[in-house]
Amino acid sequence: MTTAIINNHNICLAAMRKIGVTAIDEAPTADGIAEAMLALNRMLKSWQNRGFNLWTVTSKSLTLTTAASYAMTPDRPLEIQSARLNRSGVETPMQRFNREQYDTIPVKTSTGLPTCFYYNRQKETGTLFIWPVLAVAAGQTIELTYVRELADGTLTDNIDVPSEWYDATVYGLAARIADDYGVAAPNVVARAEEELRIALSYDREGSVYFVGDGYT
Repeated sequence: MTTAIINNHNICLAAMRKIGVTAIDEAPTADGIAEAMLALNRMLKSWQNRGFNLWTVTSKSLTLTTAASYAMTPDRPLEIQSARLNRSGVETPMQRFNREQYDTIPVKTSTGLPTCFYYNRQKETGTLFIWPVLAVAAGQTIELTYVRELADGTLTDNIDVPSEWYDATVYGLAARIADDYGVAAPNVVARAEEELRIALSYDREGSVYFVGDGYT
């Protein structure tokens, strides 16, 4: 059995109806649904900052040249969790460097098998630096595990959350936009907190932790 994927418009409309600004038998105003979409994008970015995004962990293979740096395009990873040098199918873990550690390398073009990486994430772009660099490229790759960014969506886009997060998203958005309409909705706020806790209990690989609210 599969769950139907719903779009951002459905999420926004459901949130508006939870706080009573749009009746169950009427369509939302164009301005109202547009503002709800902006709020949804902001909320998802806020969740992303809190690490509520296990479903965005993905992987890619980067073919190496003799360069010391690689533009991470077209997507900009939020974080590179791990990197492994792949030589003929054998993967060797690489050490993660922070900026200070990478900056203190005296000769960044030293040649050898790459053992370290540093990821520099900027506002719009990301660059992966490796060290040492290959003297000769012969099909080696770096296998990356990273957290992808949630792109800003439009009303017609499918919501970029898994189905088990639908309720947390609807109630979280409803709690967020209630302030915009001057609506007191304590029951919705309480439900948003509960649905977020439920979703987070699923969105981790066996770990236990505590969080504050993530909808405001």
